[in-house]
Amino acid sequence: MNHHDITIIIVSKGLTALLNQCLLNLDAALRIFSAGCRKTIVVVDNGSAIPYRRHLFPVTGIELLRFDREHSFASANNRAARRFPSQYYLLLNNDVLLHKDAVTAMAHVLSTIPNAGICGTRLLFPDGTIQHCGVVFGSGKTGPYHCRRRQFEDLAPCGLKEYQAVTGACMVVNGALWQALDGLSEHYPFGLEDIDFCLRARQSGWRVFCDNSTASLHFESMTPGRIKKDVRSRKIFMQQWQHRYSIDG
Repeated sequence: MNHHDITIIIVSKGLTALLNQCLLNLDAALRIFSAGCRKTIVVVDNGSAIPYRRHLFPVTGIELLRFDREHSFASANNRAARRFPSQYYLLLNNDVLLHKDAVTAMAHVLSTIPNAGICGTRLLFPDGTIQHCGVVFGSGKTGPYHCRRRQFEDLAPCGLKEYQAVTGACMVVNGALWQALDGLSEHYPFGLEDIDFCLRARQSGWRVFCDNSTASLHFESMTPGRIKKDVRSRKIFMQQWQHRYSIDG
């Protein structure tokens, strides 16, 4: 993956201390990953009551994109991606603290496996249990959910595995795929646009993986009001996708 461009997009609202720690962990991961690689880190200030200030970030070279009113997750990422086009994108939540080798591992999957278009990573809750190691789909109205959620980490294999979807909290995307699908679907208010994106990618012949060789920390849904927004998004998702995915969970 050396000598390729990568744009990292972090959509964030408030939670300045958490964002700063996220940026510090990201910086450490990129120092390992990015020898010979041009990188752009974009923080999207998604309507924070107190606007972010670039000079107060704990790392330098950050591009700051400010929205005075809150945008959907899809819209915020899409606008950042259009402004900073790249061969690869890393979507990263502000409440994810990356393992130092996570970006390198995900990028390696995309650069070495034919038709690999998306790669996610293992995420853990602060208590060490699994938050994400791939997304599976249940029957009926169950729909997509994180497999092995809240299980002890030792119970889940640490290898690479192909899935129908992974979480957009932390995933690397091939830029050609992003452009072909025109980014995330903005039909979703907040939530499940990442799963929709993965399914559309697979429809187009791309493959989706989760690399479990590293484990990063994810606090999950820290932004106020985030969980309530998922209800409407889930209804939209099920209307669009129910009976169109494989039942594997």
